[in-house]
Amino acid sequence: MTEIPDLLIRGARVHTMDRDRPAAEAVAVRGGTVVAVGSDREVGALAGRRTEVVDGKGMTVTPGLIDSHQHPVMALSQSHGLDLTGVEDLGELRSVLSAYSADLPEDAWVIASGTDYNAFERGIPHRDDIDEAVGGRPAMLTMMDAHNALLSSEGLRRAGITGPVSFADHSEIDVDSDGRPTGYLREMSAVMLAREAVPEMDVEACARELRRTMEHQNALGLTGLHVLDQMPNTVETLQLMSERDELPVRVLLAPWALPGRVQDSLEIVRDLRNRSGRLLRTAAVKFLLDGTIDGGAAWLHHPDCHGEGDRPIWRDPQQYRDAVQAVAGLGLPSFTHAIGDRAVTYALDTYGRVGPPALGRHRIEHAELVHDDDVPRFAELDVVASMQPTHMDWTFSDGSGNWSGRVGVKRLPRAWRYGDIAAAGGRVALGSDWPIAAYDPRPIMAGARLRRPAGEPMRPAVAPEQALSPGQALAGYTRWAAYGTGEEAASGIVREGARADLTAFVGDPLTTAPDDLPGLPVALTVVDGRVVHRLDR
Repeated sequence: MTEIPDLLIRGARVHTMDRDRPAAEAVAVRGGTVVAVGSDREVGALAGRRTEVVDGKGMTVTPGLIDSHQHPVMALSQSHGLDLTGVEDLGELRSVLSAYSADLPEDAWVIASGTDYNAFERGIPHRDDIDEAVGGRPAMLTMMDAHNALLSSEGLRRAGITGPVSFADHSEIDVDSDGRPTGYLREMSAVMLAREAVPEMDVEACARELRRTMEHQNALGLTGLHVLDQMPNTVETLQLMSERDELPVRVLLAPWALPGRVQDSLEIVRDLRNRSGRLLRTAAVKFLLDGTIDGGAAWLHHPDCHGEGDRPIWRDPQQYRDAVQAVAGLGLPSFTHAIGDRAVTYALDTYGRVGPPALGRHRIEHAELVHDDDVPRFAELDVVASMQPTHMDWTFSDGSGNWSGRVGVKRLPRAWRYGDIAAAGGRVALGSDWPIAAYDPRPIMAGARLRRPAGEPMRPAVAPEQALSPGQALAGYTRWAAYGTGEEAASGIVREGARADLTAFVGDPLTTAPDDLPGLPVALTVVDGRVVHRLDR
């Protein structure tokens, strides 16, 4: 006999994402587990005096939405600075920086994010572009892809960067012909070196702000996040929140292992696996195999239209393969950032040689360009494509803009091929890559269906044949997201014995027009059996 539930939602439309029972009317929850799914009559009869019964009339219940790629603590550190998103002209950039800097103390850092490559000649920034605008202050402008950054002259001085630096990978300090640094930092090792000079938020402040942010994500229907980095204070903040039982979402942590730091990172992972909490666990390791297309560092089968993109981040890519093998030795999967088509090929080859992990599944993050021969290999090797449809907002079908201009119109049909991967039997986990793009899952699911930004019907779609269906877009945030971490039996599905992580919309995300989907209200969000968001109606 089923125990009396704590929570019961009845009279709703339930998309269970369970092939054996795709639809239902009611869901009952006890503790952190779904205990009954079925008709109103069957499930409603289980209610007891202390059961909270929610009238689900007009609601559509789905498995709790999971964002498969975020960098939340990095996002918080950037939120205290200037957001340059949408500034595509150098004159406007200088004007915005000047106005912002005027209100800061003379020795304060100017921190900005979302810096657009299109604001600079050929997309290559230089300290001379910003020194006067920031009034001689130390400044760090993170580029829109977060892989590259620009320091002002005073920022370079504070960071102790006076010329080229040798890194374990192909990260670079860009220099002029006289050997002086231009201020442009190429790729993560260089950016991390500069960050050491920038004051960080303390862990207590991070925890307070992150809880508020996560509660906002609850209000958008998110019940789970995959955090793929090891930025300063990320591990410490999440651990503190977990120990205090202050996490309002379920968090899967995949710390990164950068070239030259693999062994240290694996030691951290071993330690973190022993310190899992109710809603926090470490279950994968992230690698970066290449950089970004916008920054000219994606590893391509053929160089981009600027002649760049002919190498991986790793100086010796065999070391990446050895590292993936070492992670598999821990029983864990690898999540590999591979944006260029050659990087995707190399990652798939590596996964094929290493074999499937004991727990979870290998993933490829981003996969912005995929060669024809590699499309079916995602299904064949049981590798999940973790992709972010709203990154396409910087992709234009006419080849304009930095991303599209580097790829060229001939390669655009091979861009963002989540439709082909799904059609070939692969799974596509969806996410935001916040702070690179906003974390609201509704416009992301809409973008996956539209192949253009929601609410811009006059903008031509990019390769519209690659669009996901409404059911596939929802699967990307539920069933396929759970599959990508090997949790498909307990997560991403509404059935007896599964986790009680639920999202309830006012209306149906499967029948709502994609341009209207960003405005679809979320009525109720449940994480581990607890109501963490309730819409006032």
